[in-house]
Amino acid sequence: MNFISQKKYSLIVSSSDNYECAWYPYFELIKIYWKNCPEIYLNSETKKYFDEKLNINNICGGKEISWSERLWKCLNQIPTEYIIFSLEDFFLIDYVKDGIIKKCIDWMDENKNIAEFRLKPSNNKKLIYSEKYFPFRIANNDIPFRLDTQVAIWRKSDLMSFLDFKEDPWHFETDGTKRIFNSQKIFLWMFLEDENDEKNFIFPYHINQSLGFGIAWGRWLWNNKPLFEKNNIKKVNYKCLGILSEKSVKRRFRFLYRSGLDPAKGFEKLIQKIYRLIDKFEKTIILIKINGLKKGIKEIKRKRKK
Repeated sequence: MNFISQKKYSLIVSSSDNYECAWYPYFELIKIYWKNCPEIYLNSETKKYFDEKLNINNICGGKEISWSERLWKCLNQIPTEYIIFSLEDFFLIDYVKDGIIKKCIDWMDENKNIAEFRLKPSNNKKLIYSEKYFPFRIANNDIPFRLDTQVAIWRKSDLMSFLDFKEDPWHFETDGTKRIFNSQKIFLWMFLEDENDEKNFIFPYHINQSLGFGIAWGRWLWNNKPLFEKNNIKKVNYKCLGILSEKSVKRRFRFLYRSGLDPAKGFEKLIQKIYRLIDKFEKTIILIKINGLKKGIKEIKRKRKK
């Protein structure tokens, strides 16, 4: 296979050693559904991944620095002006639309104020219609999570400027969004009335836990395995994280997060407390499985300090 040289943009896959088991299916799906994939930069802590059919650069930042600092240092080593940002569990379910990505890059060349084209669809009615950038709409200050970690084309210098070295991904999305409230940069989000309309996705993936794709709460979700097997991807390590069933996810939304429900009371409040204990126990077991007993305990202590 000849590597496709993309001078203007690269793919950065932001991950961590704990999710090493997701790299194999992620990159196998890239090979199937993104024939013109640009040069890849895998941003992890200490572990690396190699594939003779993909041009993967491993940039390891170590475990002693924050997620944001590690990402900044990785971006600083990427030579392209633009990057496509992805997490390791954004598993492709269909072909990437290269033509629209190229159009976005052309728009960013024309208008230096554009910081981002978010490829994950949104149906937020507050997004401002733009005829010029259709099917994208402008995300102004009133849009929650204007900074997020969904798949997006970023002007690399802008993304670097938005990072705060103290932040993890969640605080990047919450505190970072507040921090850029008065930014003059332009954020463009793909708009779709039906956020799950796969045929119109540019970078086709699902990250809604209720649909069962990706990793949530440190575990595989139930629809990954059928997706991988459909694409003849069989050597996936499911034991490292365990698999959450559809019923288990529904119970989590009901008892842990009370999605759409009033605060838990009485018996349900007791169940909620039990679920939280079970969740902590399962996460502890996963860290020990991934890292071994000594390193696992060390990792648990490190996370508690945060």
